[in-house]
Amino acid sequence: MEVSGEIRLYQSALIDESVFWHGFPERTGGVSSDERLSLNLGHRWGDAPANIQRNRELVCEHGGFAFEDLLVTKHVHGTKVWTVGEELLDPPEFDGLVSDVAGKVLGAFAADCIPLVFADAEAKVCGAAHAGWRGVVGKVAVNVVRAMAQKGAAMDRIRVALGPSIGPCCFEVGSELVEEFSAAFPGVEGLVVDGPAKEHINLRVATRVQLEEVGVQPENIDDTPPCTKCHPSRFFSYRRDGQAGGVHMGYIGVRHL
Repeated sequence: MEVSGEIRLYQSALIDESVFWHGFPERTGGVSSDERLSLNLGHRWGDAPANIQRNRELVCEHGGFAFEDLLVTKHVHGTKVWTVGEELLDPPEFDGLVSDVAGKVLGAFAADCIPLVFADAEAKVCGAAHAGWRGVVGKVAVNVVRAMAQKGAAMDRIRVALGPSIGPCCFEVGSELVEEFSAAFPGVEGLVVDGPAKEHINLRVATRVQLEEVGVQPENIDDTPPCTKCHPSRFFSYRRDGQAGGVHMGYIGVRHL
């Protein structure tokens, strides 16, 4: 497999680039090696800390914002949301982040889980989240938009982009998880997909449904990112690579206007 080239960003046309920095860096353009070649952004499964530091710096340089303004937390497959300005405990364990502070950039990590970014250009409020299957069932995305509303965002203005993540083509699960999703999202068409061996779950459908239920407009949800497992030259994938692989990040921040 060939992994080479400069930093490339997957971006959503829904997010207003005149107001926000945002992007989902692909795996190229970094300094890591082996299965983490090359833009590994996460500490969880190893890699030299110096590599991760440099990779994050490269993302910030490419994005046009300062490294010291990138704010990240430890994800625990939970539903807690931290808003910039609130006390940040040590260790900071939040799967959702919200900001209305110009210049601060929120980062959410993922490696098959969904990295999400949220934006209200009129209120100049943004959010980021990490949502694996537990976060989707627990509705961390809903918690983020509600936290944004407390900072002046409006549900009918909030735009949400789902970043590269495992698609319904590849997210094979057991019967217990099918039952859990079916109970959490009863009657949702397209939630459970037939697979060649076991059934698959469509995390994107479940995310869309919960956001629409709280007032996010259907046209303001971009839920068609590439599947991480299907594109080894572009993305890391835990299902494909295991703990030898790398970690991605989605980011968003309010620009200095």
